[in-house]
Amino acid sequence: MSRPRGKSVSSLLKMKALGPLGVIAVAAFYVAWPLYAGYEIKTSLDTHNVEGLNARIDFASVRTSLRPAVAAKVEQVVTDALGRAGTAGGALADQLKASVMPRIVDGVLAALVTPEMLIRMHASGKSLKETLDSMVLERASQAQGVGGFLVVPQDQTGGTGTRSKIEEIAGAFGIDTGKVLGGVGAKGAETAVIEPPAEPLPAKGGAKPKYGLGNIKHFSFTGPLGLSVGVSRDANARKPELTADMTFVDGSWKLTGLVPEM
Repeated sequence: MSRPRGKSVSSLLKMKALGPLGVIAVAAFYVAWPLYAGYEIKTSLDTHNVEGLNARIDFASVRTSLRPAVAAKVEQVVTDALGRAGTAGGALADQLKASVMPRIVDGVLAALVTPEMLIRMHASGKSLKETLDSMVLERASQAQGVGGFLVVPQDQTGGTGTRSKIEEIAGAFGIDTGKVLGGVGAKGAETAVIEPPAEPLPAKGGAKPKYGLGNIKHFSFTGPLGLSVGVSRDANARKPELTADMTFVDGSWKLTGLVPEM
């Protein structure tokens, strides 16, 4: 006599039900939860909630992700400044850049990637790239940045004044110009000039842009617990203006990387 099949049929139905439930669970974990984390980050920016940002952003990881972009911009600014210093600047460029660039990069990252700065940037309407460029120029013009490069408008570079000569700049970083160049004559040395940073952009008037699915320009996995999302403030833009990395760490999704489109 055959045994009843009721239990077997019930088990089969439960197994089949796992298919749709599994899809829903995966969608909730990889889509709904990260989107909610992003919503909480934006809400914290809108309300100036520092604690909320600290809870949803891994600032150490974000600094690491931004380092290549900051280093590239710093190298461009310092190289341009040394190029204006003439032949002497070119000969000393490698040693000066090795001394100068790490200071500027570290300073920019320390000042840029903080809850307070992200809140200010969001309130002003400036993009991450605009803020980064402005901060690099500002840090490079300070003594702890390029150390002695005088910031003057380009139309004033023909005068004399108190501008530092390239050998003085090198000396400030402990570089022996006698060994590098066989001495640098003051007559031939020109001033390296860094253009002053532009005035901060005023906060944009009117309503702030609304973010939705149209602002997401690409979406991909970076691992079993990582996502990469390309975002643009303009929903009609074809390309993202920055890529954000989200990672599931410590029991929640957090922002762990930012890479601006340069």
